[in-house]
Amino acid sequence: MGPLAAMLSALVLTDIGVVVSRYRRNGALWLLASLFFLTAYIFVLVAAAIYLSTIFTPLTATVMLAAISLAIGLVIIGIMSALNAQDRRIAAEKRRRSQAQTSLVIATALTLLRKQPLLAAGLAVGLGAALGLMRKPGSSDHS
Repeated sequence: MGPLAAMLSALVLTDIGVVVSRYRRNGALWLLASLFFLTAYIFVLVAAAIYLSTIFTPLTATVMLAAISLAIGLVIIGIMSALNAQDRRIAAEKRRRSQAQTSLVIATALTLLRKQPLLAAGLAVGLGAALGLMRKPGSSDHS
């Protein structure tokens, strides 16, 4: 059993090493790309400020860009807040539904167990077997 365990652990460690390496590489590349996107954004702001300063005074152009940036930031925060509220509502609804189903199953099981204990045991074994047979071969959760 020792060599088999060593082989399996080496395989798992190799897979984890590949995944960690890929995430590290992707993280570095995203960081580099973000740096260039930020640089481009700054140059667009500078260009907009220069263009607007030819039409308005430099102070007015700067205040206009600041106000536009502030408005866009507030809109993004509002959207984020609405999405978070929607996620909270969905999670609360799922939790309520799960609690109701659990209560119903427990009440039914207790009633069945009190009135017909042999039938309850047979149903439990049958349900366990059915759930075991319905699982896909590769669907085991290794969290």
